[in-house]
Amino acid sequence: MAVAAYVLIRCRGGKEEKVAREIQRKPHVKRVDTVFGDYDIIAYLEFEELPSSFSVAELNHIVTEEIRKVEGVSSTSTHIVTTKFKDEA
Repeated sequence: MAVAAYVLIRCRGGKEEKVAREIQRKPHVKRVDTVFGDYDIIAYLEFEELPSSFSVAELNHIVTEEIRKVEGVSSTSTHIVTTKFKDEA
């Protein structure tokens, strides 16, 4: 079963594009968008072929070690997808 999550990212001033480009290269990141509002970037992560041993702790490791440590990231908020609806496009 696939697992997906949205990671909302706040950046230090003027670092949004650099942070977005760096995060875009990370494993499992399928989409990165810069946005207006409380957060600066929204990243969509998807794990398609998961071993049965996959846990939320591994997702936590990816967020804390691979995304939060990108220079310019000031904070993140991770939201695990519970129901995925098909795109209309």
